[in-house]
Amino acid sequence: MTLFSIIKNNRLILVTAVCFLILTYLLLSFQMLFFKCIFTSKIWAHRVNSIEKFEEARKKFPGVELDLVFDSVKNNFDVNHPPANSIDLNLFDYLNSNKNYKNLGLWLDFKNLNVNNKIQSSVKLDSIVRTLSIETANIIVESNTPNFLNSFKSKGFKTSYYLPWEISSLKNEELSSELTFINNLIISRQIDYISSDVIDYKFMKEKFPYAEIITWIIDNPAPITNLYTFKVSVSSFIRNLKVLSDEDVKVVLFGFKAKAGNR
Repeated sequence: MTLFSIIKNNRLILVTAVCFLILTYLLLSFQMLFFKCIFTSKIWAHRVNSIEKFEEARKKFPGVELDLVFDSVKNNFDVNHPPANSIDLNLFDYLNSNKNYKNLGLWLDFKNLNVNNKIQSSVKLDSIVRTLSIETANIIVESNTPNFLNSFKSKGFKTSYYLPWEISSLKNEELSSELTFINNLIISRQIDYISSDVIDYKFMKEKFPYAEIITWIIDNPAPITNLYTFKVSVSSFIRNLKVLSDEDVKVVLFGFKAKAGNR
């Protein structure tokens, strides 16, 4: 049997195989777009720290994440992610640029919540959202100082503990102490969520089985150019699909580059 006859007799198999490879390549290469189409309701825009970016993001996502620094002297929130320079954009003006919050979620990454500003900042935020008729239940206040989030939770805001950086690498007594502390927060319902980078997803599921999670997947996998990058893309796809399919994962931030106002 000649090579030509083999190819001719197995044309359907070959065509099917080629189509499968092409579809696999496209799916892996554009997996973030695929996920955004399938899991629309739980994917929000990451780092939306300007009015221009906010205007575009709210048309494409059901929620946005922004960074806040509270100024106790001026009694306002600065929309900014240190160490970036402030553009003097206060939270009221930012939120007032939009008139419809019925179906829009807000994830507020509070960068400097502490014992000295927890009451003042919670009163100020409550005043802002009441003035603008925004439901507190649609707002998540996130901080790496969870003991001070109770002032927000008591006003109806959702709260999240931003877990310590590289928590999964802590050792022995330090790790045990942190795990006990976090699980007590979860069980006592002092917080609504825990939050960390998606690389900590497996760790969070293993160590905090009763927690609801909010997380972020910021970077696209590297372009597929060789066997190694193909394996990385496959691993990323499997992990991201698992994360987004998890009912305990309530929000996943995706990187978003707007036409203007990226900062």
